[in-house]
Amino acid sequence: MELHGQIIYGFDFKLYREDKDVLLQLYAYFTGDVALCKHYDIDLRKGLFLSGKTGVGKTCHMKLLRQFLSFAERYKMKTCQALALEYMDTGSNVILQYGRNFVEYIDHNTINTSYCFDDLGAEDEVKHYGTQTNVLGQIILMRYELFQNRQVLTHFTSNLSAPQIEKCYGERVRSRLRQMCNWIEYKSTSTDKRK
Repeated sequence: MELHGQIIYGFDFKLYREDKDVLLQLYAYFTGDVALCKHYDIDLRKGLFLSGKTGVGKTCHMKLLRQFLSFAERYKMKTCQALALEYMDTGSNVILQYGRNFVEYIDHNTINTSYCFDDLGAEDEVKHYGTQTNVLGQIILMRYELFQNRQVLTHFTSNLSAPQIEKCYGERVRSRLRQMCNWIEYKSTSTDKRK
């Protein structure tokens, strides 16, 4: 993982001992190590919700880990801010595109697409021709249906804690996230790795 990080981010990239517990959980999940998953109470049938302070490595780790998956298993990364801006530009089609992964027909190439929505909570509520909506809240509710009906996984990174998620998106969204995802939190003492 460190080698891949150096290839992508440069030779100064390194993994930090303070994140060992998080990295072990991510290792367990992405390798499917049953004993380690059981130890950390990780359900391989769920996605991941990676939570921690700014700069601890959430996005970086999720970008690196997707490199170890086969192309067919590889999840796509999308920032929540970009989704909000897309909604401002094109409207509800964005919610349908990322929430359902198909329109009126089933596209077998995209319906089972897993996503990692990066930096949940950083986006603003936006308007499209006067219609204001919480784009990610709507997408999460739709992704929950995909999870329930087709076992499609969704991952998230966020600076928000569970109570803050509930405050921003409501109790329904928080409840569905809890059912859809394994929650992994960086320690409060984890430092900002950006220099």
